[in-house]
Amino acid sequence: MYVNRTKKNPYTKQMVFDVLSAVVGLAVIVVGIVSFIDPEENAWMFPIVFLLAAVFQCLLGIPRMTGGYGRGSGRRKALGIGLFFIAGVLLILSVVGALCLWR
Repeated sequence: MYVNRTKKNPYTKQMVFDVLSAVVGLAVIVVGIVSFIDPEENAWMFPIVFLLAAVFQCLLGIPRMTGGYGRGSGRRKALGIGLFFIAGVLLILSVVGALCLWR
């Protein structure tokens, strides 16, 4: 994790994204484990797993898309676009899973 020693405010954007990514990643793991322990009773959790994974991918993609200019910035932005594409696929899977469970 990046430590900012030049500013008085220790809560930089990168630290906020790191903490949010850790919390959402842990939530994906916990909800995934709970939903696989008893799939019949916890079938409603599967769309939540996909939704949290989509949020996690967005949290990983935002810093790459807002990266600065310079050498390698095009590669970082392409990676950010790829992460947003994966997040879109996961969001579609979440909606489809919710619709299948609702019917």
